[in-house]
Amino acid sequence: MPVNHFQNYLGNLLEVCLFSKIHLPSRLHSRLEKLLVRFFIAIKLISLEENFDKAKISLRTTVFAEQAEKCGIRLRAFRGPQGYLNDFFMEINGRTYLIEGLPRVEWLAAKETNRVDDKAFIREKLAKAGLPVAKGKSFNFINQKQAMTYAKSLGFPLVVKPRFGSMSHHVTIAIKSEDELKKAIKKALKYGPAFIVEKYLEGVHVYRATVIDEEFVACAKRMPAHIIGTGKHTIAELIKIKNLDPRRAKPKQKDSTLFQLVIDETSFKFLQGRGYDFSSMPKKDEIVFLQEKVILDLGADLFEVTPKVHPDNIVLFRQVAKLFKIKLVGIDFLCEDISRSWQEQKSALIELNSLPYIDMHHFPTEGEPVNVAGKLCDMVLKYY
Repeated sequence: MPVNHFQNYLGNLLEVCLFSKIHLPSRLHSRLEKLLVRFFIAIKLISLEENFDKAKISLRTTVFAEQAEKCGIRLRAFRGPQGYLNDFFMEINGRTYLIEGLPRVEWLAAKETNRVDDKAFIREKLAKAGLPVAKGKSFNFINQKQAMTYAKSLGFPLVVKPRFGSMSHHVTIAIKSEDELKKAIKKALKYGPAFIVEKYLEGVHVYRATVIDEEFVACAKRMPAHIIGTGKHTIAELIKIKNLDPRRAKPKQKDSTLFQLVIDETSFKFLQGRGYDFSSMPKKDEIVFLQEKVILDLGADLFEVTPKVHPDNIVLFRQVAKLFKIKLVGIDFLCEDISRSWQEQKSALIELNSLPYIDMHHFPTEGEPVNVAGKLCDMVLKYY
């Protein structure tokens, strides 16, 4: 799907002009916001909609907006010439605040919190705090040779990913040869000038922990797109059955968390590697992966595991939030079993997300949903 550059630039313009990253006295902040919004509306650069179409904004904001209405918190959406932006006015107790996607109480965060999406900075700070990270290092387009040398010293398998970015864009995992490594670096450099090389942890699962107000923790296990054998259906039939699930939308829809399985070159490679094709019939309960990365748009699954998280892991996630004094954060974490302490198994904190998709806890594939939006409203009522 092509990137809407105009929409991105307009969103960034609003973010900069409305001082969302600058710590100002709240009263001055509010006055400047209102003045600039009136100016942008007057020149018809944007409009402000009270009854906005929730199906056309990110679902993470929708679940918050619906919960917020019950708490007396009102959201109005900014709309540009080509659709809704990711910026909103949140009104509470007679006061108006600009939020980007979700309320995050930015004024209480540490100054360096605006760097939580910088993977190199995060891994360095976490390591200094004695928290678990995968062994690795940051490089750029100038020192690619050093990156190759360092990667060989780490030993395969490896991961190469852009220093900035999200949703696994231009990330290559399980690199097992020098040739694959060169291709992975070239791929990462298409996204940006800097990249990270780190050790790939085998035999672990991917978890997303969402921490609110440095205390509440919700956790979901994420699995790449796959089907589970019944002993009675072919792989093609199992894909069709899974895609018939009414909760699964077509890729890129904004009003869904779960998406239909996407069959591509990676899917064919995975099947061939196991000696399968689409007419093969897997054994009962056999898991057959169709994708390598945990990407929701490609049909990844979410398993809500909040009640199973070991107390030590909850403490770890809270430690991360407190380290950065961040009131809302998504933490990507690798371990073998979330019900065991991170100190007793292979584990690593991979990256932080300053604007997490809280809807994954509301609409998991399996498990009891967790009302993260409700906890976020509690945070708003506490601080705003």
